Amino acid sequence: MKVLLINDFATIVGGAERFLENLLYEAQSSRIDFHRIDIAELVKVERFSTRTNFILDRYNRIRVIHPLVALISEKIEEVKPDLIHLNNNNLFTNTVLRSLQETRIPVVCFIHDYYAWRRLRSVIFIPATDKFIFLTHSPDIYQKMVRQGMKAHLVRVPFNPGKWAHSTMEEVSGCSADLLYVGRIEKAKGIFKLVRAVERLKQSIPSISLAILGEGSKLPELEKLVKKKNLTTNIRIRGFQRDDQIAHYYHHCRLLVFPSDGETLGYVGLEAQSSGIPVVAFANSGTTRWCKDNLNGFMIKGNSAQNLADKVLEIISDDVLLTRISTAARENIRLEAYNASKQKITDMYKEVLSW
Repeated sequence: MKVLLINDFATIVGGAERFLENLLYEAQSSRIDFHRIDIAELVKVERFSTRTNFILDRYNRIRVIHPLVALISEKIEEVKPDLIHLNNNNLFTNTVLRSLQETRIPVVCFIHDYYAWRRLRSVIFIPATDKFIFLTHSPDIYQKMVRQGMKAHLVRVPFNPGKWAHSTMEEVSGCSADLLYVGRIEKAKGIFKLVRAVERLKQSIPSISLAILGEGSKLPELEKLVKKKNLTTNIRIRGFQRDDQIAHYYHHCRLLVFPSDGETLGYVGLEAQSSGIPVVAFANSGTTRWCKDNLNGFMIKGNSAQNLADKVLEIISDDVLLTRISTAARENIRLEAYNASKQKITDMYKEVLSW
């Protein structure tokens, strides 16, 4: 079977890119011949406009860039895939949809989050719901799609826990901290609430430390806030890190903090649990899939900086509790308790082609 992955990935790696990495790992034994088009890279290579800002990003999603349509169509003709998998159609939505409008090749479109689901239902985007088969690992999104009459299927989360179970790096100074944040530096991810929580924690634990790994559009604003709050000795902003470095942090911090208000999964939580680091998270439809309060993690209701600080203060010095949660977190990953379906994506490919 030949599958063409059209990956319209973001410039900052997030959950949709983690998904694709794990999918390719899971598919290693499936005898699938994967090819891929990374749209953002294609744009750079072909020297289309690379300027970006809030307004231009949204305009690029709506407009159809015909030379880019032609390039995608040429690649499809060159590969001649049995099936096309559309992943993370985020940056050039209508351009990608236009390139697939007339193909007779079956297309599966993976929906990672509510934003993508709403976008493909919007009247400003080229209609795709009649032609595509939609996949998601989110039970909530699956139910919404079924109610809308879309051809949708719930599949298991592709994940490689072995990648995170052990740190392969030698001891590196500066990789330990009380608290760890891994993710994009964006307001929606709760990073500013986390900084305000550390400000409150410092009143009780003057030496409290937080390591922040990631990059994003709000990085300059974050750096200003840390200085304004006089937290530069408590908060270290490390920027982008390789996966082996992230794994090393997982194994040398006491708690991972996952302060996002809304998620459909949160791969970072699965990675942390694989490494045995307890997770503190705000309750939402994504985190509740893998984080059960005081069983394999810690859940916070009421998404405020004060509630986050109170929870961390309550548990951070309790070694017995953290050891119990660490053991339960690893077991949660072993049992794949975060999955709502046993249907593998690669098996779904075969079903699509047999229809």
